[in-house]
Amino acid sequence: MNKYAIQIEHISQTVFIKHKAKTILSDLNLSVKRGEFIAIVGCSGAGKTTLMNILSGYNKPSTGKIYIDGLDLQKEEKYFKGKIAYVPQQEILDQTLTLQKSLEYSLELRVKNISKQKKKKIINHILEILELTSIKDSLIKNLSGGEKKRASIATEMLSDPNLFLLDEPTSGLDANIEKKIMRKLREIADTGKTIIITAHTVSNLHLCDKILFMGKDGKICYYGPYKEILDYFKVDEFVDIYDILKNNTDDWYKKYMTNEKKESIITNNKKENYEQVGFFKQTKTLVKRYISSLLNNKFMLILLLGQAIIMGLLINLATEKNCMLNPVTASMVYVAFTMAASWLGLFNTIQEIVKEKDMLKKEYMSGLKFTSYIISKIIIFSVLCLYQGIACVSIVYFHLSPRPEEILITNTLLDLIINFFLVSFSTSMIGILISSIVKETKTTLILSPLYMMIQMLFSGMFIPFIELTKTISYFVIARWGYESFATISNLKKYNVVEPAENFFDFHSTHVIYIWIIFIGIFLLSLVVSIVIIKMNILSHNKTNFDINNKKRIEE
Repeated sequence: MNKYAIQIEHISQTVFIKHKAKTILSDLNLSVKRGEFIAIVGCSGAGKTTLMNILSGYNKPSTGKIYIDGLDLQKEEKYFKGKIAYVPQQEILDQTLTLQKSLEYSLELRVKNISKQKKKKIINHILEILELTSIKDSLIKNLSGGEKKRASIATEMLSDPNLFLLDEPTSGLDANIEKKIMRKLREIADTGKTIIITAHTVSNLHLCDKILFMGKDGKICYYGPYKEILDYFKVDEFVDIYDILKNNTDDWYKKYMTNEKKESIITNNKKENYEQVGFFKQTKTLVKRYISSLLNNKFMLILLLGQAIIMGLLINLATEKNCMLNPVTASMVYVAFTMAASWLGLFNTIQEIVKEKDMLKKEYMSGLKFTSYIISKIIIFSVLCLYQGIACVSIVYFHLSPRPEEILITNTLLDLIINFFLVSFSTSMIGILISSIVKETKTTLILSPLYMMIQMLFSGMFIPFIELTKTISYFVIARWGYESFATISNLKKYNVVEPAENFFDFHSTHVIYIWIIFIGIFLLSLVVSIVIIKMNILSHNKTNFDINNKKRIEE
């Protein structure tokens, strides 16, 4: 067995900030033995977080290679998914789940063919090790900072990895909690696990086997035992090293390079058998997790379920029971249906991907199948859109007298519900597309009204078509929604002025044709969303979770 858990060879990283090249890491060579507890320290901008992201496989270095247990990390990227425990600075956990449920779902996503009894045993053992048993039924959002850190570590321990990488595991914690976490990490390392952390505080670094001290531009200035570091730098206190390296990194880098003991790279071609959880099991788990999350988030659940009812009641409030006898008010009912379906579909999903982008990338690196993630979203929101269609349309339909009852395909009520669902569901996919493009959730607050304005202006519902707007309308969901709603109810018989020729043509093939368009919009948006998410969220060419955040890059 290879005695080295990690060996890195000539690793460097250069990024471009405002078109200027910046060196983050400079020609790093390093060997870490199995069971060692290593702390990476250094001044701000020394590249500590960048190194951790590269070691974990999140990002690729500009040059160099990384070997884990003798296997090339880049070549065996798929194999290492779920085998490296990485805890970033920010806790990436679903805040609306209890700790127990969060661990259960994470275990189901990572470990194949596990019985309920074994699952319970593994989770209870980890909770006991990290002293989290007493709070296992608490929502993660209610945990303290130290408890959330330990919860993140607990999640990574589920698949029993041999390598733990923790970026600032004690940042923002009081001295007592920091000490407890460092001691727990020491205990885990003593079981034979390799642990590498980055740290700003120095009070408990004596628990580590070795210290890796980095200077500016990601240059190694010291790598060795904690007890020898003060003599090496000729200082009385650890914190004095920061001032020395801040003013003179290059000389200490040269000294390290002169004394560096280069270990020969030991490669390995043997891989352990490891089967990842299948597509259907992961999809089922993700659906269950999302439902649990919604049930714990009462406000959002009420909002998602209640909006359709409120919209139906508001439409009733704004119309008389006999409004269908008036061609103007009759058409306005279907305008209201179209706008309600468009808004509900957009609201359901427009923040869905962007709010989970860090968690998605984290779980993807832990073995999550991307198709399972997308399909689980589609399942959840298809059911939600169907419910919303039934609720809103039924409330309005049974309020009307007389009701539109001319049968076109099945019966008028069912046709209207199907149509409402298709408008809402295809718009939900547009919401996912937008959510996959934007970088921040607050951007969606700007795009939501803009999207709805486009639906109103270019659908023919409020403003008659001109040559340009008619062409644009073919790409606007609300145009097809209004056209199909009005067609199903045979609005043509009221001699309502049509926005375009044969807009209200009362024929089953007309509606089916529009329904096929909705399906096409859904499929096209799905494909484009997948491509964009892979490019923007799961890209390995970024220096950190958010390359636009200069502060995080420098750290």
